[in-house]
Amino acid sequence: MKIVQVQTQAEAAGAQRVSDMVGEGLRARGHDVRTVFMYRKTDAFDHDTTADFILTERPGGLPGQIRAAIGLARYLRKARPDAVITYQHYGNIFGTIGARLAGVRHIVANQSGQPHTGGVMGLLSQVDKLMGVVGLYETNVVNSAWTEQQFDHYPQAYRRRIRRIDHGVPVPTGEFDKAAARNAFGLPENVWLAVSSGRLTQMKNQIALVGALEHLPDVHVALAGVGPEQDTLVAFAESRGVADRLHLVGEVPPTRIFEFLAAGDAYAFPSMMETFGLACVEAAISGLPIVTGNLPVMREVLTTEDGEPAAIFVEADAKGMARGLAEMIARPEAMARLSAAGRRLRDKYSLAKMCAGYEKLLEPIPSR
Repeated sequence: MKIVQVQTQAEAAGAQRVSDMVGEGLRARGHDVRTVFMYRKTDAFDHDTTADFILTERPGGLPGQIRAAIGLARYLRKARPDAVITYQHYGNIFGTIGARLAGVRHIVANQSGQPHTGGVMGLLSQVDKLMGVVGLYETNVVNSAWTEQQFDHYPQAYRRRIRRIDHGVPVPTGEFDKAAARNAFGLPENVWLAVSSGRLTQMKNQIALVGALEHLPDVHVALAGVGPEQDTLVAFAESRGVADRLHLVGEVPPTRIFEFLAAGDAYAFPSMMETFGLACVEAAISGLPIVTGNLPVMREVLTTEDGEPAAIFVEADAKGMARGLAEMIARPEAMARLSAAGRRLRDKYSLAKMCAGYEKLLEPIPSR
């Protein structure tokens, strides 16, 4: 089957990581899969031979968005795929419309967040709601029980298209030496280091982790990622006198994420809103003990199939994150228990299960 995945922007972030894994898994099952990005944001996919870009830079304003949408529709009409899988708000909307114009029968959307009620995102949620109700896309994938619950108040015509497929998470292919990993990323060797990964944004709330350094004088923090909050985080760290213990390593490609995680003693995740928390689960299965914000979805995702938590859950502010990290430092036995529980999540979030779920959605539609 010829499949095109539609993403909004090309960068090393969670949604892109998911489409990477879905594409790789479906190719291994014999399908022809390409991913098209509406625009290039970073160089994360420049060397990916299965990736295409509609625009080489972020579209400016409405004219740029229209160019991206028209370019995507033309791309899909030329590619003539058997199926289209879309991701993120703009990808879902423009990918679905473009797929319809190209005559594609199989259209699978992915929900990467709860519905919004205000502003531009609220408008996009309303458009998505309408598209789901009238059946412009065939199936709507959610990645956790919590995410599925966010649509309980939607019309039945929308909800009957929902299918739950938990994210699969890759397993580290080997063990990385901690000292070598720290050296590779320019991190100090003989310190207690908390690591975190993800876009540097207000929603990811890394400022709480930087603030925690005020309460933990012997702890360092390393952040992997880029984003609009980078300068704010640096300025905040300087104003609090902790800049020498904050290490920004930039965007880390998926092929090196487990190497980066190996540099840490623990993983800290202060995000304020998630539908799954892929980066956090990657850290857990790598064996890092986790401190995370007390979100319902994180409690769901970071609990093993036998009911054991793989994280310490705290308030996602500076004091909460500091308290969780301090507890780990004081109780090495707790760190070992969390590490063991995290490794057991490998079977729960199997890549094979995820890709089999997507492949089942794309089974041929019976002729009428």
